Amino acid sequence: MSRPRKAIKTLLAVAAFLLVAVGFFGWYVGFHNKGLNRNFDAERVARAEARMWQAYYGRKMGSLAVQMAGLMREQMGASLWTTRRVIEPMAEGTRIFARGQGDYEREVLPKLETSYAFLGRACGEDWDPHEVAQAELAWWVARRTPGENAPGQVGAKIAHLYTLIYRRENADIQQAGLLRARAAALRDAGGQNADWPAIEALLLESYTALRQGVQ
Repeated sequence: MSRPRKAIKTLLAVAAFLLVAVGFFGWYVGFHNKGLNRNFDAERVARAEARMWQAYYGRKMGSLAVQMAGLMREQMGASLWTTRRVIEPMAEGTRIFARGQGDYEREVLPKLETSYAFLGRACGEDWDPHEVAQAELAWWVARRTPGENAPGQVGAKIAHLYTLIYRRENADIQQAGLLRARAAALRDAGGQNADWPAIEALLLESYTALRQGVQ
């Protein structure tokens, strides 16, 4: 066989291998759920959440969904397919809550419950989606409720949410909840002039503590 023919056959073989590899990678990323990522990148999660909060308060719901997707893939190990199915009702619940009025138990809670039910099934977790959704909504509502919005109170509710999701309860998880609540309080105090670098720094401390607490 001539060298040109050998070269062509080699190139075709390489091309076929690359097509199979790319196809497998696309399937893996698109449909494979890795389950809860207990060794998530704390810096990446903190950055995504800070941007998510910025989008939320800027009423940029499209950007909010994008950041939520990135956070879910890193922290929850969800596939692209799962992420899409989860963030649609969750983003809708967030949008309704952002209006600041209405019956949260009736309008927001079912959206969160739908998200956590699908996420739990996809990632092999048998948590109670209603209980987890209630814990999520509880800390959102606490931040809006005078007398219940101190970082210590909100942080305890966030820590409870983590306990339900990761089935762990320890000082690191409590600290993670408190630091995340402090970040939220710093955002509220600053309003439109919030110190986002400082908020992201607190979120980084929070997620670093959470990663340590769930491993």
